[in-house]
Amino acid sequence: MNRDDLRSTLLEEGDDENVLATGDLPASVVIDKPAQQANNGKFLGMTAGERAFLSVMLFLCVSVLGLGLLIATGRIVF
Repeated sequence: MNRDDLRSTLLEEGDDENVLATGDLPASVVIDKPAQQANNGKFLGMTAGERAFLSVMLFLCVSVLGLGLLIATGRIVF
């Protein structure tokens, strides 16, 4: 919701002087927090270190499975 929509919504409700003077918003107006403040720098609930650890583990799993499949199909012989 942009500021013009918010302003027009507030003015349509009739309490424009009280709402604009006190800064109290009616319950029908919902303002979303900016994305940076809402999650405190976390993505999917994980910190940067947890995401790095997860990506390294995923890389190792894919590498081991790929190597296993290459050995199983006979493309790599030891």
